[in-house]
Amino acid sequence: MRYVNNETTHYLEPKYGRCDRESSCKYHQSPSSVGHVHIPLEPKPKREKSTINSFEVSKHGRNFKRNNFIQFLRNHFSDDEVKSAILKYLIGTSNHWNGSTVFWQINQSREILTGKIMLFDLITAKRVKTPYNHINWAHKTLKIPNFELQQCLFGLHLINEYPKKTIALVESEKTAITMSLFLPDYLWIATGSKANFKKELVEPIKSFNIIVYPDKSEYEDWNTKAAQFRQDGYTIKCSDYIEKKEVLKGTDLADVYFESKTSEIVEIKYTKTEIEVNRLAKINPEIINLVRTFDLLDGDDNEIVNID
Repeated sequence: MRYVNNETTHYLEPKYGRCDRESSCKYHQSPSSVGHVHIPLEPKPKREKSTINSFEVSKHGRNFKRNNFIQFLRNHFSDDEVKSAILKYLIGTSNHWNGSTVFWQINQSREILTGKIMLFDLITAKRVKTPYNHINWAHKTLKIPNFELQQCLFGLHLINEYPKKTIALVESEKTAITMSLFLPDYLWIATGSKANFKKELVEPIKSFNIIVYPDKSEYEDWNTKAAQFRQDGYTIKCSDYIEKKEVLKGTDLADVYFESKTSEIVEIKYTKTEIEVNRLAKINPEIINLVRTFDLLDGDDNEIVNID
C-alpha cells in the first residue's frame, strides 16, 4: 500500500509504502520530510444484513403467562387490548431469563433483523438491572454464526398497514407498546436506544408526519436532531411535554401516563359532609354505622359515600 501526499494528492515514489503482507513480509518504508502524507485506507466491504427465520417469531409468540411485561399490561388494560398489542407488535416470550420479553425488529419489508430480549419487574415493569443489566439479542441466544446486525426501528413493519397515521416516536419498545394502548390514534414506534435516533434508522419513515417524545433530560439532544431532520425535508417536531414536568431523569411518556392513570384511580373527592363525618368518626367510630344503617343523606340529598 502506497503513501499519498495530502497537498498534491499524488502517490509518493513506489519505495514509500507498506506491504499488504506486512505480518509475513514486514516491508514498511515511511517517508520523511516529504510533506503531509497519509495511507489511503481501502474501504471495508459492506456485508449483507442477516435475518432471522420467521419461525422464531411464531415459536416465541406464546407462554405469555410467563412474560412479566405482558402480565403487567394485563393489570392495567383489558385482555382484548393486550392481545391486540401482542399481535400488532408481534411481542414474544423468551426463556433466556424467566419472565423475559422479546421485542422483534422487523423492517418495512417484514424481514426480521433481530430481537431484543429484556427482563422487566412483574409489578413495576421497570427493567431489571441487578445484579446486572438484563438485556440481550435474539441472534446471540439463537447462536446464529457470522450474524451481520443491521437494526431498524421497533414497529417499522406497521408503516405499510397505517400509511396515513402520524408517527409518535419514543425511545423504548415498552413505551411504544404501552402508549399504543393509551393513545391508539397514533402509530407508536421506538428507536430502541437514545443513539438510534439517527438518519439511517429514521429514513424509512421520512414521508410521515412525526412527533418525537424524548425521555426526561433528552429533549435538548433530540430537539437538535429533529431540527436537522427538518432541514433534510422531514415533517417532524420534538415534544417538550415530559421535559416540562417535574419528574426524575429518564422518566418516559408511559411513566407519566401510568402515574396520571393511578392518580385518577386513587384520588377521592370528599364533600363537606363527608369530611365532617370522617372527622367525627375519629372521635366516635359508631357514627359510620349510623350513616350506613339509616342511609343518611347530606344537606343536598346526596349519599354520604366516602367514609371510612
